[in-house]
Amino acid sequence: MYKVAPQTAATGAVPDTAAHGPNYSTAEADYGSRGLLVLLVCITGLGPLAMSSFIPAIPAIQEEFGVSRTLSQLTLSVSLFFMAAGSLVYGALADRLGRRPVILTGVGLAILGSVICALATNIWLVILGRAIQASGSTVGFSLSRVVVRDVYGDEKSSSLLGYISAAMMLAPVMGPFIGGYLIEYFSWHYNFVVVGSIAAVLFVGLWLRLPETRPEGVEGDKQLVPWHRFAELLRRRPYRRMVIYGAALQGTFMAFLAGAPYLITQHYGLPASSYGFYFFGVPLGFFVGSLIAARFGTLFSQRGLIFWGAAGSVVACGLAFVLSTGIDLGPWGVFAPIALMTVAQASAYPALQVRLLTASQPHSGSGSGCFSAIQLMAGGVLAQVVGATLFLGVAGVTSIMLLCSAVAMWVVLTRRPEPQAAEIT
Repeated sequence: MYKVAPQTAATGAVPDTAAHGPNYSTAEADYGSRGLLVLLVCITGLGPLAMSSFIPAIPAIQEEFGVSRTLSQLTLSVSLFFMAAGSLVYGALADRLGRRPVILTGVGLAILGSVICALATNIWLVILGRAIQASGSTVGFSLSRVVVRDVYGDEKSSSLLGYISAAMMLAPVMGPFIGGYLIEYFSWHYNFVVVGSIAAVLFVGLWLRLPETRPEGVEGDKQLVPWHRFAELLRRRPYRRMVIYGAALQGTFMAFLAGAPYLITQHYGLPASSYGFYFFGVPLGFFVGSLIAARFGTLFSQRGLIFWGAAGSVVACGLAFVLSTGIDLGPWGVFAPIALMTVAQASAYPALQVRLLTASQPHSGSGSGCFSAIQLMAGGVLAQVVGATLFLGVAGVTSIMLLCSAVAMWVVLTRRPEPQAAEIT
């Protein structure tokens, strides 16, 4: 029913898709269709949608069950831990068992977690359900890029991953509006009904349209979490450099997300409802940058896109620091430059993903999962650092962002020439 991924029959080796692209004539007909790409885009956005639509419900959950704010916040912090753990497990299992069964299992867990939360009668069931939903919905974030590269190879993947990145940026915009509307007019339980219904539709579509794309030469690990595999990957300089680069860009953005709501309400003295007004340009910038990568990514080298992603981030964060502390243009002094930063980062992200997966061959699933987990953990650490330095106001937030961007730029500028056969960073 499904066409298997390309392989080298005589040796079982993985074909050199990085250099030559997919080696089969009916790729476009079998699984290069728009339908499969739409499904991959949607499962990538499922995790961000579940998270962003859930966060506005935390106060309502706290009030309904009469629990402390600390306890209600566990619904968020525990889910972040399970997202990181899921990223590690999914990547390893995708190399061991194949992409298709792991993706279907992840989406199935998202449905199960949504049902538990929708029917929850106490806070502990919500925490449990949110953990299951988060761990399942993150499967698209970890593996959709792997499937794209399996099918299309490096060159075309750079363009197509731009569309997948756009889903990650649009979902956080839609989530708060959907969640807020459901909470105001119905109940927070309906947030999970909607997300669970979306996940159920995606499960059916994936069951019908998702082929197995894992190259047969890939040998999976027997361990559920192959720590030795992650250690081996991190010893590879090309892979390690892309991990540091990606974590630095993610840290820049997470530092902004952690500090921006407090800047609006405490530093600028504005109502919390105005946050959405100023924030709108940020995901819009991600969307524009992702579309630039999708439409024009093949016109530029991957190395060039990665350079401009870091350079644009440094310039934007420096501008935010100057405008918000020296000139004081109000919230626009922070939010406008950061919107430009997101354009630069999003345009570089597909090239980053392709190079990361190339550097992790032949265990691209493990490489993708390890990278996703490190991104989530780095973002969590940076969020805590920002929380501890909020007494410095806007200068503290923008300084941390500038430092993270500088780390990404350092990775780019310290590149060493590689041998011709391994020149992948």
